[in-house]
Amino acid sequence: MVKQTVQLNPSHTQKNALWLGLILFLCLPIVAIDCVSASSENQEVILFDEWPKIQTSTNILELPQIREILGNFDESKEHIIEIRFPGGAEGRLWGESIAEWLTAFGVPGNHLDVLPGSGAADRVVLEILESR
Repeated sequence: MVKQTVQLNPSHTQKNALWLGLILFLCLPIVAIDCVSASSENQEVILFDEWPKIQTSTNILELPQIREILGNFDESKEHIIEIRFPGGAEGRLWGESIAEWLTAFGVPGNHLDVLPGSGAADRVVLEILESR
């Protein structure tokens, strides 16, 4: 009786899965650091579902994110409020609407930057930056 030894060779798919796993493992600390920085006291996220369909000064000021940004903004420190909106025309309109409301609440227009790139289609990110 002849004993046969079978040597397993990982397939191309298995090798790709191993590489992907290794890459994800190495990237987890970066993702964790990014999540921590996203929760800073100077950054707020407004989700699309939270934004009032009909905007009035009362219901805009009911948003805790708006109150936080207004409370932390300091014109004398030359703060800039960066408003990052989702891509597309609707996202741009949303970002510009938020800028208009912040202006109505006393933030000078030259302290606002409205830019694309919120990171997701369902959110606007507001962040107070120290200066330009």
